[in-house]
Amino acid sequence: MRVAFTKMHGNGNDFILIDEFRGEVVEENKKPEFVRAICHRNFGIGADGAIFVQPSKKADVRFRYFNSDGSEAAMCGNGIRCFSRYVVEEGYAGERLRVETLAGILDLEVYRDGWWVKVDMGKPRFRREEIPATVDVWGYEFEHDGKKLRIYAANTGVPHVVAFVDDLDFDIIPLARKIRYAGIFPEGTNVNFAKVEGDTIRIRTYERGVEGETLSCGTGSVAVAAVANKLGLAGNRVNVVTRGGLLKIDLAENTAYMTGTANRVFEGILRLNELKYDV
Repeated sequence: MRVAFTKMHGNGNDFILIDEFRGEVVEENKKPEFVRAICHRNFGIGADGAIFVQPSKKADVRFRYFNSDGSEAAMCGNGIRCFSRYVVEEGYAGERLRVETLAGILDLEVYRDGWWVKVDMGKPRFRREEIPATVDVWGYEFEHDGKKLRIYAANTGVPHVVAFVDDLDFDIIPLARKIRYAGIFPEGTNVNFAKVEGDTIRIRTYERGVEGETLSCGTGSVAVAAVANKLGLAGNRVNVVTRGGLLKIDLAENTAYMTGTANRVFEGILRLNELKYDV
């Protein structure tokens, strides 16, 4: 059996899109193992995650996102921009569209000039039970190698920890992984290290489900901007620079807007019988 796919990325955060708008391509119970196989960078196509394009009874279209480990996530900021460009180009929705996600229905606007996409990400949430966390992690002192690091948390569709540092040039994986798997986060968490430079914030992100650093994270960028704003470190308009590029974050009273590009790289055909599922 053969399955068509589209490869896209948002600031280097890359995804495989499977179009199920006119019918199921991959059976529901097989989606996790299918995603693990196609996202493998040696035995599959290679990607940080996979997106299923589906019809919706509640909005214009439905967004389903799976991390490369096969786990389904409620939201992916860079992924939903790629998804939105795709559905506009394919004629499934107009340039102003509503998208059903596990995090709720989101409003987006697609600009064909440069393929910038503006996403209404909803209001960042900071309460312990909304993260979720077992303790109050706003300003929580996390110990690592005999040192204390002050961390903050926000949910921007998925949980994020934010830590402000003076230097981003270090191996983030050991510390990020320790925070990601800390018992105070029952569902785990994404982890962001950020450096404030005026109206610009540079960040590096460890993503839950990818279990490594990605070149960019949209929900993480919103979380960092929201936490920085709440701490008085940044204003309502923030340029977040990821390793893969720029994201523009605008914080309003009851929501946050993320604007960034979406790139459509190539299309291809998957041979399902050739995929390696046990990697």
